[in-house]
Amino acid sequence: MGDISGSAVAPRDSTSLVIGATAAQIIGGLVPQMSPFVIAGLIDGLSLSERDAGLVASVEMLSLAATAILVAPFLSRFSFRPLSLFAIVITLAAQSSSIFADEWNSLVLLRALAGLGEGTLYAMSLGIVASHCLNPERIFGYFQLVWAIGSVALFSAGGEITEAFAHRGIFTLLVGMSLALAPLVFLAPNVRAVNAKTGAAAVSFLGILLFGAIVLYVAVSAGLFAFSGPIGERAGLNTSMVGYILTASTMIGLVGAGAATALNVRFGRVLPITGFCLGYILVVLMLCLWHDPVAYSAAVIGSAVLYYFSLPYLFGLAAALDQTGRWAAVAGSANLFGFAVGPVFAGAVIGASGYVSLAVISCAMIAAAWLLAIYIISRGFNGRSFSKRLPTA
Repeated sequence: MGDISGSAVAPRDSTSLVIGATAAQIIGGLVPQMSPFVIAGLIDGLSLSERDAGLVASVEMLSLAATAILVAPFLSRFSFRPLSLFAIVITLAAQSSSIFADEWNSLVLLRALAGLGEGTLYAMSLGIVASHCLNPERIFGYFQLVWAIGSVALFSAGGEITEAFAHRGIFTLLVGMSLALAPLVFLAPNVRAVNAKTGAAAVSFLGILLFGAIVLYVAVSAGLFAFSGPIGERAGLNTSMVGYILTASTMIGLVGAGAATALNVRFGRVLPITGFCLGYILVVLMLCLWHDPVAYSAAVIGSAVLYYFSLPYLFGLAAALDQTGRWAAVAGSANLFGFAVGPVFAGAVIGASGYVSLAVISCAMIAAAWLLAIYIISRGFNGRSFSKRLPTA
């Protein structure tokens, strides 16, 4: 790879880059998004226990998250398109082979391999935006808009296909989606991140703190989402009604993603981060302490709006730490780790001491995440990210 001096400057926030990065983000994050159907398909199709099916999904999630962390420091060494091609080939090979896998051991290996490709794409999608785009929060907001809109169709199709064809159906859907999106990935410019090491030690410390903040915040969100069914039953709702409310919350969650995209960092980062943390504390209290269907519905919808609103700011804060994009990629990994540990955390607390304890601990975790984020912002990261220049391949 050549030196960046005198290199061409890629157009900032170009449409082709946004489309390519979004496609890479979706391919990389499809399985976490569709994990309920993957687990259900494995249980129905291969007669696996809930524990064994959950373990298959967990292995892939952990492989995906670990790969995103491991790839992050090397993003400045590789151009976008060759690395994307490598990751897509691995992902498609593992996804396609999973359709015909009939044994648990082979499935675990294939899903771990799929996580390798998916994690690379997920890290690259965040890294190229952080390194290239003038307003990363806005682009990350676009990501959430696409997820919110696409999830409605994906959940409907995933449910029907899994019901009809079990694990073979859901894996075929994943392959089809990945194949359809793969050409769009290569619309992004064939660029690599800037290799900047100024203040590396200080930035690394802040990056680690942000990793912890995101894991804490997302673990609370994922834990409450995982137990939204039992919490809804406590509020007097049946499973069917809970499903309708979750579908509605996904659609209304567009408001959060749209607000983050529109506001960007116009008012800095302190105000929006403080706002969604306070809002999520209210959501936690309503879900865990109020046994009322109206309060439950409002809290579930509110949690979706806040989640889609919050991620662009958390990823954007990571993007502001340095111009290599590596901390944005690590932030994506933190999001995945939070999703992996959240249900385990919530289940353990509920089993040990009930929902009141879950409310207290969750609020403390949100407060800790807020404190960490505010400390990072206080070190000079409250406004826009710096100007970014990229070397061509």
